[in-house]
Amino acid sequence: MRYKGLCLNLFVWSQIVAAGTAFASVKLQIRESRPIVDGVYVNGRGPYRFLIDTGTNVNLIETRLARKIGMSASFQIELVSASGRIQASGSDGNEVSLDSAKANGQKFLFSDLDAIHDDSPDVMGVLGEWFLSQFDYTLDMEHQQLRFGKEAPQGTLTQFQIINARPVVSTSLGILALDSGNNHLVLFGTLGDLSTGSGYALRSVSGSRAVGNVSGRPLIIQGRTFWNGDAVAISDRPEPGVDGLMPLSLFQAIYVCNSGGYMILR
Repeated sequence: MRYKGLCLNLFVWSQIVAAGTAFASVKLQIRESRPIVDGVYVNGRGPYRFLIDTGTNVNLIETRLARKIGMSASFQIELVSASGRIQASGSDGNEVSLDSAKANGQKFLFSDLDAIHDDSPDVMGVLGEWFLSQFDYTLDMEHQQLRFGKEAPQGTLTQFQIINARPVVSTSLGILALDSGNNHLVLFGTLGDLSTGSGYALRSVSGSRAVGNVSGRPLIIQGRTFWNGDAVAISDRPEPGVDGLMPLSLFQAIYVCNSGGYMILR
């Protein structure tokens, strides 16, 4: 998911990225292959349960909770994803903390979170790249941990670039965005099988659309095959420069070094 029409001062990639040794370790819940954390505080209020979503360049908070803790709208944008687009209002200048990881000047978009609440009604928000880009961090699916800080894990190292304020990597299937909020490999500009039983509804907070699937697509990064199987297909290209979405569930762990511009995949 990405935003459109924001003033440049609403996201500054060159903000200082926390470095040094790991200073926080948070337990993950894995639901439908998506990482969820407890213990998120917004402006000192909490703790709340949030989805960790590397595939969105924004933070989201449930509208009723935002009102309850006194957040008011200070800007409005168009929120765009592969499944649709909506107008959304938001609040800036907020503080977010998760264990000892803390970020100031954070922005949140208000949302009913219907697509998330269908499966997880207790999730009150989403931490996306507005928060995650401030840190070096590891999403460890095998040990169900989110760790903040510098690490030097074993695995396949690949450089990433930033498109629409999200990290994307070069793969055998094109330029893919790492998307921990999605549990399917999604390919843009691909005709898929729409026959009965093969279709899949791609949902996000900005809409829903029916898509098809394609089979037998190997995912190779830096010469290493991480996966070979079916993928979700979208016939159009909703995001220039990006060829699809790569779910976190394809890996045991991913270390994202924002301070160095690379990932290590295991």
